Amino acid sequence: MSHQVPQIAATKNQWLYQQVDVEFPTKESLEGLKIYKSWVDERKYVKFDKDSKPSDANPFESNDIYLVDFHRLTVMFALLQSKRWEQETDQQMIIEFLTQIIYSEPCQLFLGFRDGEPVAAAIVTLSNAELLVSDLYVDPSVNQNSFVCALIEKVTQSTEMPLNSDAYLEI
Repeated sequence: MSHQVPQIAATKNQWLYQQVDVEFPTKESLEGLKIYKSWVDERKYVKFDKDSKPSDANPFESNDIYLVDFHRLTVMFALLQSKRWEQETDQQMIIEFLTQIIYSEPCQLFLGFRDGEPVAAAIVTLSNAELLVSDLYVDPSVNQNSFVCALIEKVTQSTEMPLNSDAYLEI
């Protein structure tokens, strides 16, 4: 486990922090950014073995994972992410911050669904032949490793990213 922030994580953080660099950011989105920064400062990063196979009897399938590419999915993503915080006011600020996201490289947002309900969310950053799965939220009913494996499979297939590239997991 590394306390050092890999460059790809710094890239993701900078991308996300810039989401409020607009002419008139809302007070709530700026407060959400402050709350988020405090949370992300506590994260650690580990290399992820992309060849690991989950031992879950109910594995997550890559076709149950969707790229967040329109506002309704962004709201679902923000709602899941906000569950990390106990205080309702913090949750509301995080929702305001994350719903301001503009879809752009090098990051993509993903949602995992089970029975039509969103149960997992993550940001995937691709940069310099590296991949980072961050901001991972999974419902207690979901095996985290199974979701991450399915997500990496989906991303590497859709981007034709070489399988020998490094993958990191933010924890």
